[in-house]
Amino acid sequence: MLKIISYFFIFISLALANEKQNIIDVLDQYNKAFGKADYSNIAKCFDYPAYFNLQDKTIGASGKFKLKLIYRKIRGDLPDYYSYSKWDKIDIELFDESIAIVNASYSRYKDDNTVYDSGKMQYHMRLIGKEWKIFSLTPFTEIKSIE
Repeated sequence: MLKIISYFFIFISLALANEKQNIIDVLDQYNKAFGKADYSNIAKCFDYPAYFNLQDKTIGASGKFKLKLIYRKIRGDLPDYYSYSKWDKIDIELFDESIAIVNASYSRYKDDNTVYDSGKMQYHMRLIGKEWKIFSLTPFTEIKSIE
């Protein structure tokens, strides 16, 4: 009986590690597309409607067209010397096997590979079929526990 329980926990651990890697792969695809201003590939990383939760308002994108417009604005506001972004840290929490909340920190780089900006973002992701998709994102500076 102990062997069966051990195998079960090993199986669950491997399955969770695989899901974590699948989520990271989607975030990497999204990040590369963002760096290249590849709006079509950015849109493939999302489930719709998608929401951008800003401090003063929430912006919704009901489909790919609106999402591409939002990202054109975001990328257009970046300085000309922006080259690419890299993840500094990614923490993933899995809920009911089909919802993930990802807290990620990133750095933005210039053409000369020096960091000029950094930030944090919370992504809410959903498993659709066998693919993870972003359905909500929220920029933040810190997370505080309220007791």
